[in-house]
Amino acid sequence: MQSAINFKKVGERIRNAREEKHLTQAELGALCECTNNHLSHLETGQSKPSLTMLLRLSNALGKDLNYFILDTPYVAPGCVINTEIAEKLNRCDSSTLVAINEIIDILLKQQNELAAKYTMVD
Repeated sequence: MQSAINFKKVGERIRNAREEKHLTQAELGALCECTNNHLSHLETGQSKPSLTMLLRLSNALGKDLNYFILDTPYVAPGCVINTEIAEKLNRCDSSTLVAINEIIDILLKQQNELAAKYTMVD
């Protein structure tokens, strides 16, 4: 499990969401009360956004805060399912979905076995 936030990926998500909204850096900067230069640094991962800035970006771009930190252990599991996994599953055909379902069953069984193994008290 990853222990730190990858700010380069956060920046890529900021840029992608901005482009989805057809906003320039200057326009988004005005909405978030920051300069387009600062926004450029955020989008390239050269600067780390503060929580306040992430909240402003989230509101301006219509994205949940979890969207920006999808690849970290801090993201809500439901967000990963709805944002990342569901989109990929929707592209699968029926036979692939059956295989994925079987793989998930195997992974869940393994997870339960590992949890039982490490919670046993000697």
